[in-house]
Amino acid sequence: MIRFWIWLRNILIAVVVLGVGGWLLLLREVPQPINNDPAFAFNHGSIGNEAAQGLPEWIWRVLPIVFPEHLPGDQKGWSALGVAWRSGDELPIGFSNKTLGVIPRIAPNCAFCHQGTYRLNAEDPETIVSAGAGTRVDVQGFIKFLIAVGQDDKFNARNIMPAIKSRVDMPLWERVMYRFVLIPGVRFALKGQAETFAWMQDNPTWGIGRIDPFNPVKYTALELPDDGTIGNSDMMPLWDLQAAQPTTHRRFSVHWDGLLSDVHETVVAGAIGDGMTYKSFPGAEENLKVIEDFSNVAMPPKSPFSSDLDPGDPFYVSAEAVAQGAEIYAGLCADCHEPSGTRFRTPIPMVEIGTDRHRLDMWTAEAARRYGNYQEDYAWNFEFFHKTDGYNAVPLVGLWLKGPYLHNGSVPNLAALLEAPKDRPTEFWRGSDLVDPVNGGFVSGEDDDPLRRSWKVDTSVPGNANTGHTWGTDLGQAEKGALLAYLKTL
Repeated sequence: MIRFWIWLRNILIAVVVLGVGGWLLLLREVPQPINNDPAFAFNHGSIGNEAAQGLPEWIWRVLPIVFPEHLPGDQKGWSALGVAWRSGDELPIGFSNKTLGVIPRIAPNCAFCHQGTYRLNAEDPETIVSAGAGTRVDVQGFIKFLIAVGQDDKFNARNIMPAIKSRVDMPLWERVMYRFVLIPGVRFALKGQAETFAWMQDNPTWGIGRIDPFNPVKYTALELPDDGTIGNSDMMPLWDLQAAQPTTHRRFSVHWDGLLSDVHETVVAGAIGDGMTYKSFPGAEENLKVIEDFSNVAMPPKSPFSSDLDPGDPFYVSAEAVAQGAEIYAGLCADCHEPSGTRFRTPIPMVEIGTDRHRLDMWTAEAARRYGNYQEDYAWNFEFFHKTDGYNAVPLVGLWLKGPYLHNGSVPNLAALLEAPKDRPTEFWRGSDLVDPVNGGFVSGEDDDPLRRSWKVDTSVPGNANTGHTWGTDLGQAEKGALLAYLKTL
């Protein structure tokens, strides 16, 4: 019997030592380098999701090299996902690098979805726009890539370690850690993602530049059952959020359906949805504040459309047309889309706006209740989650960089948005960042931009309907032309 108790004591000591050692090596928060550039903090700062969503740095770096066949399209490297990579940065925009224990981990952050690029001419290099609408990013492609590599028999140390060794000279202890702990652990975790995202198999593809933003949260953190809803919608830019700050008289809604009416809660809830926990929040809180502050003041670049250009320039718009269009806009659009308007950032009832309702139905009253009370034993203090009955009247700042249009990206350009729904294109291609000088937005033909991977939008697919938002569709052609000229300048 004494031997048994000695044996049990030794086992318990070993478990404690292994647990503490594992925490020290793999999970312990350590001080991170400080960067005083708010844009860098937005593009690469931690949101506290490394333990849940992060990959050990050198596994992350070699995955596209070892498993190129699982990347979307025929591109190589992480650029296949449509993420931009600023010269001089160690990572593409939308990824953070944070050390937990002794292992750096790379994880997606807010900028993974909220980044933009554009080109005015086909041969131009891309111009990167921080906090943009993510019109080229393939979020679902990233998820499917990780699921596929986790199920691939090649995911083992025999295949991954040579790729790592060819790029970095690791000390022995780190090689041992990668070979016997990190690689098997990551594969086990990625295999589990297949079950976590099994609900995607029966839903329409999200597509480039779109995301189903809250079903993943509903089915995991909020523990709601799969209800078959479709939330596919465009990634929104995070520009000028100071215009969404409450006044003494009213609050303003954010998200496509206005499910929140507080910018701070939106930032924190977004980080939770991406894997932040109450344990990691203290280490991410400061950077989340920087992200919030940056989003309050970030603005898009000025529109290239101007009456100051030579009339032969493709981006020339006449001053007369712009002035006439501004008058039409003031009478027809400003009440919803200008900060001074009475309906600015308020949900417009579904019976009035008439756009595809799938994204609206995805967010339920029960989801709002559960998120509002999420982890009640921890003081998140959420107060402003709602269930609404319509789509938010969003600001039009940077409109020229937001195509395709409507919440689900079902209308390719501004010119088509001014046509009756029956006359709008039923099929087009999205994924380009080449500005369309004629119609506004980005070019949308299958072969319009061979330098970018594109994805076909079929408006007959559930969630993709191009109906509704008929304001301006009954104008005469001259008036439509004038309004289009003005909208291009926003």
